[in-house]
Amino acid sequence: MHSTISASAEKYGQERRMSGTSSRGNPALGDILRSVAVIGAILLGVYGIAQIMTVEPEHPTSTVDYQSALDSARPVADFDLLGPTSLPKGWRATSARYESDSWHLGVITDDDEYVGLEQLRASAQETIRKFAEDSRPAGSVTIDGTSWQRRTEPDGDSTYVRRDGDMTVLVTGSAKRAEIERYVSSLSSSS
Repeated sequence: MHSTISASAEKYGQERRMSGTSSRGNPALGDILRSVAVIGAILLGVYGIAQIMTVEPEHPTSTVDYQSALDSARPVADFDLLGPTSLPKGWRATSARYESDSWHLGVITDDDEYVGLEQLRASAQETIRKFAEDSRPAGSVTIDGTSWQRRTEPDGDSTYVRRDGDMTVLVTGSAKRAEIERYVSSLSSSS
């Protein structure tokens, strides 16, 4: 009788192996591949829906009216605030901030590069430490009759610094050197 039960169990095991199922609960390779395919299809579907529903703005940073900020600050400032007479086509101001001892104007070029203007009642060294810490001297340049100390950073950013009375003027950015110099040339203390 014992041999009959063993023979039946052996025959049952062979039938289960041939049918692709196991009595131990281990899935067959086909089951695993089907499960992976279903999960992959679900993930691709979720990714596709996310891509369709994602909206990327043309200009991810907001634009500010720098001229209004400049016009409002000039009458109360005790130093001559600088600003471009106008921005080149495609450029946009993204930040403008006046405080009693400083003026900041940040712009983005048409190539999405940054140019920042800083005017501070501070030494040139302190201003450089604050806004262009990694920059190194790269000589001087005269722009529209005014001498500027030029500095460069390891990542290629250019910085221009000069003293103006008790103020330091610093222009720094990731834009091309020629673009920054044109921007510096456009700066004026009158509206």
